[in-house]
Amino acid sequence: MLEWFLDNGSNHAPSTNFAMDLVNLIVVIAFVLTNAALVYFIIRYRRRSDNDVTSRKANSHTIEVIWTTIPSIVFLGLYVVGLQGFMGLRAVAADAREINVWAKQWAWEFQYPASLREDTSKKSPLKSYNKLYLEANRPVKLIMKSHDVIHSFSVPDFRVKEDVVGHIYTYTTFTPLISPRQKAMTADQRKERSRLTEAQQEKIPQMADECLNYEPGTCATYNIFCTEYCGNDHSYMLAKAIVLTPEHFKAKMAELEEASNNISPDMGQQIYNSAGCKSCHSIDGSRVVGPSFKGLYGTERPIEGGTKVVADENYIRESILNPGAKIHEGFPNLMPPQDLSDEQIESVILFFKTLK
Repeated sequence: MLEWFLDNGSNHAPSTNFAMDLVNLIVVIAFVLTNAALVYFIIRYRRRSDNDVTSRKANSHTIEVIWTTIPSIVFLGLYVVGLQGFMGLRAVAADAREINVWAKQWAWEFQYPASLREDTSKKSPLKSYNKLYLEANRPVKLIMKSHDVIHSFSVPDFRVKEDVVGHIYTYTTFTPLISPRQKAMTADQRKERSRLTEAQQEKIPQMADECLNYEPGTCATYNIFCTEYCGNDHSYMLAKAIVLTPEHFKAKMAELEEASNNISPDMGQQIYNSAGCKSCHSIDGSRVVGPSFKGLYGTERPIEGGTKVVADENYIRESILNPGAKIHEGFPNLMPPQDLSDEQIESVILFFKTLK
């Protein structure tokens, strides 16, 4: 029954569906039997006259054995089913591809191994923000860590959920699939499902369905949620898991590689929109969690302690990599360090220069 509401987006879906359906079936059977017995006892043993006397029989060993043995067998069976599912969720396949997941208020960053680069001379990982690209039918291990508070990575269609915390690494593993439902989905059906209002598109552009750019049956999108309250914009900490056929996945990695070498104001704006910057910093002068980026470059910024500093390239770079070094006066020290490459930082600086 669970598949009526969710796609079967990973290898864990069938076992999880079976466990949930089994629990629901047992609950329904227990409910029906308990209430049927209740109604029967009410009718069969009701007091019919003032002369009726309550039975003096205090117990029945037969009944006690039955209501102890049967539930014990049922619970033992549920334990075995649950244990098998848990072991499947924790067992990492030998050929699983490792992808790093960094959680921060309020965005997701995904890092792919450098081995996916066409230019093997470069050892830096490929990155995407709020979009997790996965190869269909290829096992994956997500190694996760938080830059700040506790988050929780959850993809209901994959039937996976794991807390993401600081100081330690957690992981989840699965094999992503293009579900039969998404294979059968037409372009019009996909457009209808992914329709967002203009306000939603402005706030969460990553929730648009990227699979509209691919032929049907070669791409599937699944929602990623943070399921641990993590602050002001917790409800907007959304992302997409995009499962692609091997050839499309390889092409997407090539796109990420090209983008990682692209230094431009447009790339800087893409990073601002996708990396969670817009959750805390406006570009129109309005005050949110952090200072606005409008008119930032080249101006003096008041720093805690009474000093001032010019917002030049060095200041912007330091503020990205070590935000606690110089705290803007009047704003809390909440920003975690951002793991951006030199090219990405240069693109962000060029973007800031356009915000007059």
